[in-house]
Amino acid sequence: MQLFLSVLFIIYLKVKFDRTTPVILWLAVFFYIKLVTDVYGIINYTSWITDFISRPVLMTYLAAIGPSEIGMITSLLLFVRSTVDNSFQPRKSLLFFVPAVLSFPIICLLLYHFPSSLPVMFNVIKITWIASLIYMIRTAQSKPLILLLISMLIWNTLWLAEVNLHSSLNIISEAASWVMFVISEAILAVGLSYFLLQIIAHPRILKFENLKNILPDSLRVDIEDKLKDKFAGEKLYKDPGLSAVSLADALNISPSDLTLYLNRVLKKNFNQYITDYRIEESKRLFNAPSAAKMTIEQVMLKSGFNSKSVFNTAFKKKTGLTPSQFRKVKI
Repeated sequence: MQLFLSVLFIIYLKVKFDRTTPVILWLAVFFYIKLVTDVYGIINYTSWITDFISRPVLMTYLAAIGPSEIGMITSLLLFVRSTVDNSFQPRKSLLFFVPAVLSFPIICLLLYHFPSSLPVMFNVIKITWIASLIYMIRTAQSKPLILLLISMLIWNTLWLAEVNLHSSLNIISEAASWVMFVISEAILAVGLSYFLLQIIAHPRILKFENLKNILPDSLRVDIEDKLKDKFAGEKLYKDPGLSAVSLADALNISPSDLTLYLNRVLKKNFNQYITDYRIEESKRLFNAPSAAKMTIEQVMLKSGFNSKSVFNTAFKKKTGLTPSQFRKVKI
C-alpha cells in the first residue's frame, strides 16, 4: 500500500508542480527515498525474493536502509521548514544530507564486524525519527501536513515499541507484534492517503509563498514603525469606527499590505490586533486613579468599543474576568 502511495505522490508531483520550487523539491526527494525503503520492505518480507538474491547484495541493501531513513528525515525536515520559509537554497541545503551519505560506510562496517549492533542502529534511527517529527509537528502550519506528521509519529512509535517488546525483550507474543505492525502500517497509509487527497483537492496547500518576496524587509519595518507611532502616540484604536481601510489610509499604505503584515508577521487579523490594544487601554483606565469616577460603559467607550457585549466577551477572553469582576479586584 505504501509503495503504491509513494509512486502516486511522485507521479502527481511531477505532473502537477514545478519541482524546482524548494517545497516541491524536498517533498519529491522524500518520496523518492521512501520508495527505496518501501521496495526493501517488500523484498524483506517476500521469502522467494530473499532466497533468489545473494546474501552480500541483500546485506548491502540492508546497510543502505539506514542512510535512506536519515535521508527521509532530512528531506522531510527541509520540506516542513520550506512550508514556513521557502528561502532555502537547494544547493546549500544539500549539505544537510552529508550525515546520510557518511552513515552508509559506517553502517556497512558495523554490520560486517558487529552484526548484533543492528537493533541498536534501528533504535537510534527510530528515536531520531520521533524527535524530528515532534519538532516538525510544532513547526508545521498546514492541517493536512500536521495530520500526516502525526500519523508518521504514531507509525514510528508503534514500530519502535513492537520491535523492542517482541524481538528484544520478548514481552509480547509474535501475534501481538504483528497486530501492532499492521495497525502502524494502516495508520501511516491513512495519513498518506488523506494528505494526497487534500493536495489533489486543494493544490494551493503546496504553494507556499516566501514572505520576503511579497513583503520586503523595508516595507515590513516601515509598517511596524508607523503602527507604533499611530497607536502609541495618536491612539487611533480609540476610534470605534476604525477599519482596516481607514487605518491603511492613515499609515499611507495599501490595505493589502496592512492585512499581509498583520496576518503573516503578527499572526493576527485586523479585529484581533485592534481588540488587543483596546483591552489594554481599558485595563489602564480601570487601574487609573480616576477609575472610581467612571462607569464601565465610559471605560468601554474611551477604549474604542461601541458594543457592551463585544467588550465583555473580549475582555473576559483576554483577562479571564468580566470588566466588573476586574474592577472589583482592583478596588
